[in-house]
Amino acid sequence: MATAIWVVEDDENIAELIKTALQSASYEARTFDSGAALFERGDAQVPDLILLDIMLPGMSGYDILKRLRASKDMPDVPVIFLTAKGTEFDKAMGLELGADDYIPKPFGVLELLARIKAVLRRYAKGRRESAQSVPAPAEEVRRFKDLEINVASREIRKDGAAVKFTYKEFELFLYMYQNRGVVLSRDNLLEKVWGYEYAGDTTRTVDMHIKSIRQKLADSKETPKYIETIRGYGYKFLKES
Repeated sequence: MATAIWVVEDDENIAELIKTALQSASYEARTFDSGAALFERGDAQVPDLILLDIMLPGMSGYDILKRLRASKDMPDVPVIFLTAKGTEFDKAMGLELGADDYIPKPFGVLELLARIKAVLRRYAKGRRESAQSVPAPAEEVRRFKDLEINVASREIRKDGAAVKFTYKEFELFLYMYQNRGVVLSRDNLLEKVWGYEYAGDTTRTVDMHIKSIRQKLADSKETPKYIETIRGYGYKFLKES
C-alpha cells in the first residue's frame, strides 16, 4: 500500500504543486483547504504524514495540530509545517506544539521530499524499536544534579516538580544525557534524534529544541548547568561535578 500524505493548504496552486510532487515520488496524496475539511472528511482513513500550512481560513495550523495531538485517531501522525510564517517565534511555537519539522516557503521540491523521507524513516524506526524492545522497569529513575529522569515513563522532574517535554525534546535530552561530556555536533543530533542525513537550515531545528529544553529546565546559556553551547559546532551535556 502506498504511503499516504495529506496536505492542508488553502492556496490551490501550491496544494496542486505539492500533490503532483508527492505523486511523482509514488506517495498517495490528498489535499484539504482548511481544518474543517480535514476533520469533516467523512471517512476513517488515517495518513502516514500531514503537511500543514499555518495561515488557514477558520482554524489555524497551530489549532489543527493541537486537535490532532488530542484526537483518538491521529495523535501520533507526524506533521510537517509548510508555511510562509518563518520567524523564530513561529518555528519555536510549531515545534513546541509537537510538529516534526518546519519548512518555510518558498521551498524546493527536492528538499521537501527529502525532509518527508527523513521524518517517515524516523517514525518507522521508532515503531520497530518500540515493538522489539522490552520496557524498562517503571521504577528505574536516573538522577542528575536536581533532575530525576524516568526513561520508562518518559518523565523528568526538577526538584520534584514535573517538567513537560515534547516527544522530541525528551529524545534529544535523553540522547545528550546518555552522552554526557561528549561534544555533539548539530548534524550528529539531527541524524540520531531526527534521522536527517544532511545539514543546512535544518540545524535550526536542533537549536529551537535546545532553547525550549533550557527554558523548561531554567538553564542558562551563559552559565549552563546542564547543556553547554559549543560555538559554531553544537552542544555538550555537562558531566556532574
